[in-house]
Amino acid sequence: MTVKNEQLFYCYSRVLSDFIYKESGIVPLTVAINPKSKNTFSLYAKSPELQKCLDAYKAQNK
Repeated sequence: MTVKNEQLFYCYSRVLSDFIYKESGIVPLTVAINPKSKNTFSLYAKSPELQKCLDAYKAQNK
């Protein structure tokens, strides 16, 4: 099975990543460092549950 980049959500915000976990219990597939930018990111599989959590975060932080 091939996973396409469109099926993944790269989160470079620790605050958002913590929010996702606290609100939904979703854990990232991995936490890694971007080799070009050296920034840490959390990698999530896109899902309706993740989108709902992202929408809630966006509404809270207008």
